[in-house]
Amino acid sequence: MSVSTRDRLERVTKPFQPDASADRLLSAAEAAAPFAETVTADVDEASLGDRMHKLILVESGQLDVEGASGGWLIVAGHLIFVPADRAFRLRSAPKTRLLVAHLEPSDATWDHHGCWTTAATPLAREMLLQATLWAPPDVASGGTARLFFRTLSGLCGQWFANTRMLWLPAVRSEPMRRAVLYLRDHLDDAPLDDVASAAGLSARTLQRHCQAELGILWRDLVREARMMRALELLAARSTPVGDVARQVGFSTSAAFTTAFSKRFAMTPTDYATRRCSATWS
Repeated sequence: MSVSTRDRLERVTKPFQPDASADRLLSAAEAAAPFAETVTADVDEASLGDRMHKLILVESGQLDVEGASGGWLIVAGHLIFVPADRAFRLRSAPKTRLLVAHLEPSDATWDHHGCWTTAATPLAREMLLQATLWAPPDVASGGTARLFFRTLSGLCGQWFANTRMLWLPAVRSEPMRRAVLYLRDHLDDAPLDDVASAAGLSARTLQRHCQAELGILWRDLVREARMMRALELLAARSTPVGDVARQVGFSTSAAFTTAFSKRFAMTPTDYATRRCSATWS
């Protein structure tokens, strides 16, 4: 089930109230020890909180993650860490391939509040691939396999040391709800004064509300939403880069390419060809 950025912007204006899924692909409820798996089936499931942490690498496709603190878009070549005991919902786009490690919370401390995402390093990918080679009984018996999973858990603190990315924060107040819904409907052109008018605030007050309530600058929220939408359009591989640029508020494809490259360390064209059509490398 695909979820668009428009859906996410609307979703973060409402309380997150998941119903736990009866049938799940990514549950570790019966696991006696950490383990890892490759998942290629479509994922659409929710949990009120799992016993183990989840470290998920999107190898190809896209993964939508929803939680109490907001929503994330995880694209190919990126990781998300879902802490134990946190309610969440996961939805994958068609033909998504995931590497998922279920990690013991006692193996390492998680310092962030809630889920976190980051670009995957080559080491992270190789370790997750190696983790899938051990059967759960091998890990449960201790020895090298168990030590490997402890090391994998320990490295998460280093891998997720970045600021939050590909994230839209949950909205609480009515003025910010109106502002985010205006952005949803005007992602290509949302001047601050127009957004503030829709929210019933002055531009300065809107910016203060955004920083105080969401912990993010308004311009950064707009940039994040636009980059999420750009990733979706590029993944579809049916919209020219110039048209993508205009749909996410850039006047020229050159300006968009510069901003995209700074954000993701590759051009929009490289992203579409290298990260969306097949397993990344």
